Amino acid sequence: MKQHEDHHDERNRTNILFGLFISLLVILLVLFVTNDAPDKKIVLLSFDVEPVDGEASVMTVLDAIERENISVTFFVTGEYAASHPDIVERMAGQEVGVHGYTHKPFTKMDNEEKISEISMTRNLLENITGQSVIGFRAPYNRIDSKTLDVLESEGFRYDASMISGWGIFYPNIGDRDIGEVPVSSVLGLPLEDVVFLYYLRMPSLFFYIIENKKSGLESYLFHPHHIAEHINEFDDFINRLKKENTIFISHRELIEQHNEGV
Repeated sequence: MKQHEDHHDERNRTNILFGLFISLLVILLVLFVTNDAPDKKIVLLSFDVEPVDGEASVMTVLDAIERENISVTFFVTGEYAASHPDIVERMAGQEVGVHGYTHKPFTKMDNEEKISEISMTRNLLENITGQSVIGFRAPYNRIDSKTLDVLESEGFRYDASMISGWGIFYPNIGDRDIGEVPVSSVLGLPLEDVVFLYYLRMPSLFFYIIENKKSGLESYLFHPHHIAEHINEFDDFINRLKKENTIFISHRELIEQHNEGV
């Protein structure tokens, strides 16, 4: 039994050391690939809202957003909207987009199920918020061409599921009528709380990397139940960005500016 415990402790120490090594490597890479900060920084903050978030964490995030007076985008599942319509109604001052209905990967759905999940969620969100819904993010950021075909046929303006390679961020229209708003990343590591909070349990590292990003246009992905546990760091992060002449806009605003040639 003691031998098993010793092996378990050794494995934990190895995992911690490996995590610290990767963290240090990421920090060095961030500082290496970034350039001088531009005069103006445009930042997109988005929150994927799912049943796991419950009520308290989403309310904490909403309070913080209202307190900081910034624009964000919420991608909400239909299940969450059906269970918490009052909370989704409070999001109406911000952009709200579709995050599927059940949070099942769209890559595992047939076409009929894709259409059902997207249309059901969109109708529900529009009925609750009283505003049009034009954006989509796939659960787990997993999307395929058939899902994009459905989004186009349903009249969506953009998808926000992709992850860009170097943290460089563009609204890429390509050959489709639908725009693409990728999540920024550093050498393939998406700037989202799942990677830096849930797996590495290092919120300070996550916010350090974000604060040291020098690109003039970045997109970050959060989950309310993670950010609510680190709301003080989040507030500090927002305030530091404000001091850097940051403009916070929604995904909808970015797509509209892009289409207008701004």
